[in-house]
Amino acid sequence: MSWWMEKPFRMVQNNLRDIDGAMDVDYEVAMLKKLGANVVQVGCGGISAFGPSKLACQRPTPYLQGDKFGEIIEKCHAAGIRVIARFDISKVHKDYLETDPDWFTRRADGSPAYFEDCAAVCVNGAYQQERILEVLREAMANYPLDGVFFNIPGYPTTDYDGNYVGICQCENCKRRFFEWSGGMALPAVEDENDPAYRKYEEFKVYTVADMLRRVRELVKSINPNVPLSTYSDDGIDIVRCEAQSAVRAKHFWLYSGSEDPAAIKTTFPDKAPSNCAINAVDIPYRFMGVSSWLNQIRLYQNAAVGGNLDWCIVGSFEDYPDRANFAGVSEVFHLHARHEELFARLESTARVLLVNPRPFYQFSTNLTYNVLEYRGIVHMLKERHIPFDTAILSAMEDFAGRLDDYDIVVLPDLPRAPGPRLREALLSTSATVVGTGRTFQEDPALLERLFGVRILEKLAPAAANYLLAQPKGLFRSFPERDWVFLCGDSYRLELTDAEGYLPLVGAAPYGPPERAHGHRVTDSRMAAVKGGKNLYLPWAPGTLYYNLGYEDHKDIFLDLLKKVRPLRLPFETDAPGCADIFFYSTGPNEYLVQVVNLSGFNGVTMAKPLPLEQIHLTLNGKEPKALALLTADGFEPLPVSGSRLTLRCPGCYAGYRITC
Repeated sequence: MSWWMEKPFRMVQNNLRDIDGAMDVDYEVAMLKKLGANVVQVGCGGISAFGPSKLACQRPTPYLQGDKFGEIIEKCHAAGIRVIARFDISKVHKDYLETDPDWFTRRADGSPAYFEDCAAVCVNGAYQQERILEVLREAMANYPLDGVFFNIPGYPTTDYDGNYVGICQCENCKRRFFEWSGGMALPAVEDENDPAYRKYEEFKVYTVADMLRRVRELVKSINPNVPLSTYSDDGIDIVRCEAQSAVRAKHFWLYSGSEDPAAIKTTFPDKAPSNCAINAVDIPYRFMGVSSWLNQIRLYQNAAVGGNLDWCIVGSFEDYPDRANFAGVSEVFHLHARHEELFARLESTARVLLVNPRPFYQFSTNLTYNVLEYRGIVHMLKERHIPFDTAILSAMEDFAGRLDDYDIVVLPDLPRAPGPRLREALLSTSATVVGTGRTFQEDPALLERLFGVRILEKLAPAAANYLLAQPKGLFRSFPERDWVFLCGDSYRLELTDAEGYLPLVGAAPYGPPERAHGHRVTDSRMAAVKGGKNLYLPWAPGTLYYNLGYEDHKDIFLDLLKKVRPLRLPFETDAPGCADIFFYSTGPNEYLVQVVNLSGFNGVTMAKPLPLEQIHLTLNGKEPKALALLTADGFEPLPVSGSRLTLRCPGCYAGYRITC
């Protein structure tokens, strides 16, 4: 088995600056060992080379002392640390505009997309098509690389500052798209309703995959034991993603540490995930780290799903100005190192599949998608401790044959028509299929066959619409509440072959108080169940829950799930919703239950978590015989009395091995 698939690794990425051409490599290696890393990803070539290069298409950093990358790889290998060579192929020095103008991305007015003294290069130009092969060939001839990473190959439409640069209008893009599409003109505007733009989205995925295929052929022809890594999946061995924050975004995604590696492991079992916990608070503020607690939680979430630990700073360690997170990284890495064999054996126990609508390859598409609907449903399932797997929408054609592995498949607001294999799999699967929001509105025939409904019209935006949570035998979460507010996009249904639930209570005046009356229960139903099996909600419960946080929308969704398919859960627990629980099989009659403590989150800040005590957990259909806490020294045996286990999580993380 390839080294990157044998067991999870622990990687530090040093994004080298030009001045690091004079770095102290001995200090670097000592820090990697202190942290507990066994892989480092470090700058080799591209924008700047960190060793001598004879190529005209790249320049060594002007601060280079000797062969810095060669020194790094020699000393890291001597210390038992693998080295993945990082190449940034997204930009080159603007001087190349004079000698090789066809390399570059062009705005609508023909101007390059500058950033500092660099300009962005295009996938379809000779630099990414040909020169990068020369760069790789030279590096692999000069150094015994353990891996190759490419940064940002693709079609980003914004620069580092978030400024919009638009669809590349270079002559190479125009020519290649025209030929590939059968005569279409390259679109200039991102418009989902434009057939040419939809075709262009396919073109971007194809051209990046085609470029990476040729890179892979070259790398593997030289050394088949060198993995290729980037933010894509086609032909890639180590699939990269990031858990990061952004000052402009104001808020961070609470589950970013586990979301992507879990989805990669489910969707691409032949690939290794590498979800980088970005230390920096944002790209413009690279030299201040996020909260120590957030940083640790991201790493623990990554470990909890069997992902590779991956942590990044800009520059070398010797002059990095924020050391606050070093101790926390070391703590996670050393615990992981002690139990890496256990983390390598994690097998999912989930019976629910949630489809992730985000196109995985982050620079391949800009089509809009409602990630909030997906994230809201993630919150619902996490807070109720319902184990689930996620699969990436862009790969669902290949995943289609695995739907029967699940009891429930959730499609969160996915308006596009599916591919033919997924379409047939959804119609034939034994799993209950759940659709929310606009799911399959572009395929009305499938919508009717799968859910027994037709979309009549979009409900007019109006305040004071409600859902009637009756009968109470179904909506058991609402013994004392009848009406639940409904806002946001929602649709009126015709039930052609389905039972209707959740009557719509129509809007009426809401003020002044004297006029707040006149609501009536309409004939419209806001939930449809076909054949007692498949469920469709023509509104977005996940979006409402993510944005507003009312338990009612979560309760409605889960009450309806229980009606169409009783949930087969591997365990029952009284843990609070802030306990992010991961439950995996690790072998015959052996399980690993892990708790990541999110109690320090107040909606904006991740502070020190409160101790979680007296978490009770009962396995369904299993009798525990032994319980042991994971520690940096091994396992601490704990008493077992009866079928109910008592766990605690005093800090960010606690892991327990259960033997039955």
